[in-house]
Amino acid sequence: MEQSTHGAHFASKPEKHSSRGPIIVLSIAFAVIFAIYLGGVAYFSFFFMPSTTLDGQDVSLMSVNDVATSLSTTKVSGWKATVSGDGVSFDLAAADVSLAYDGEAAARAAIAQQRPWAWPVELAQGKDQSLSTGDASTYVSLDPTGISTALANAVSAVAAADDGTNTTGISYDSEKKAYVASGTAQANRINQASATQTIAEKVRSLATSIELGDESLQGGESVDAALSTANAMLGATVTLTLGGTEVTTVDADLISQWVTIGDDLSITLDQDAITTWAKGDLSAKTDSVGTARTYTRPDGVQESVAAGGVYGWSINGIEAAQDIYRNIVSGSPTTLELPCYDSAATYNPGGQDWPTRFIDVDISDQHAIFFDSDGSVIWEADIVTGQPNLNRSTTQGTWTITNKQSPSTLVGPNNESGNPQWVSHVDFWMGVVGNLMGFHNAPWRSAFGGDIYLTNGSHGCINLSYEKGEQLYSLCNVGDVVIIHE
Repeated sequence: MEQSTHGAHFASKPEKHSSRGPIIVLSIAFAVIFAIYLGGVAYFSFFFMPSTTLDGQDVSLMSVNDVATSLSTTKVSGWKATVSGDGVSFDLAAADVSLAYDGEAAARAAIAQQRPWAWPVELAQGKDQSLSTGDASTYVSLDPTGISTALANAVSAVAAADDGTNTTGISYDSEKKAYVASGTAQANRINQASATQTIAEKVRSLATSIELGDESLQGGESVDAALSTANAMLGATVTLTLGGTEVTTVDADLISQWVTIGDDLSITLDQDAITTWAKGDLSAKTDSVGTARTYTRPDGVQESVAAGGVYGWSINGIEAAQDIYRNIVSGSPTTLELPCYDSAATYNPGGQDWPTRFIDVDISDQHAIFFDSDGSVIWEADIVTGQPNLNRSTTQGTWTITNKQSPSTLVGPNNESGNPQWVSHVDFWMGVVGNLMGFHNAPWRSAFGGDIYLTNGSHGCINLSYEKGEQLYSLCNVGDVVIIHE
């Protein structure tokens, strides 16, 4: 019988096993991890990562909404600013300007700085993260009306405290030796619209101290610049000297009398006022020509000479004023030797300002002495001076030898007939008061000194014997000082 193989065929076929199990497991695991990652990305798109600060505030794991609410409150809560400068000072509070902060926009800008897609790495590293909202003005809003109102009130308060006598608000302080500005000086010049804008910009940045400057003043006027210019002039002190000796100092107190501050804050220096001072007060202090002096002769005798004569100091007030003016404008302290019409040997107000070499003529003693530079006596003589009861007294004062002539003819003034009252021929002439009075020998006299001058005096000249006239002529020089006194 023939056997079937069909059953045997199926009975011998091998069993097959599935290989997709591990792949499915891995796929599920990856899907779970990816879902967790996406969840983290989503989460950290709305929540801040651990160890995160925002503008110094800890916002770790806080939501954007919570941070927004916090920022809206904390950024402006308790905010207060002090505004000062340009002569005003006042405070601003958040309520005064309806200050508000857009916390939501700031929080969203901050969360945008995170890297949510890198949250696994950020968490694994565990680093502190510091975020910033950036420029506060981006999120701040305010009502500038409150600023302008507060500013106007501050200006009004300053104006009310001023008596209005000084329109510029700048005055000289004698104690500080400087110009100072009162509160009204700049407050009156505030451009309130410009100042309001400046303050608003500072408030938007949440500044707590706001300083106003020149940018808030009208027309570019600057009190600070005016003060700087005026005080630079005060600092340009001038030490005035004569013959190297200090006479006086043009100081801040004096300069302030010549400085004028205009309503437009222009600074001018009054040259005419300086000239008036130089020709007046300064000349009175320095000039000795024609003044009385008290002195001690080299031989120890104390004498006084009456006002009169040509010798001494006489400053050129006009030129001195020009020099002082130029120096003050330049703004630098300096020492200035005063320009003079006439100069003396030394500056000694009320005392001897002539050299040690001089001729001393004593009318009371009817005696003259010539002292040399070392104080020694090189000549002396009895004399006859002008007769006082005939109104011919020898002119007193501080003079000099103006000319010498040998021989010489002395011609008196004309009489009613038009002829000279006298014509006298002398051997030695030494002019003192121009050519009207001088030393000369008097050959018509046989005696000198004593009281002769009271009853038989000269016409004003100083009469000498031939011998004494000759000696003096040989010793004296044009320019030698002659002191004539009683």
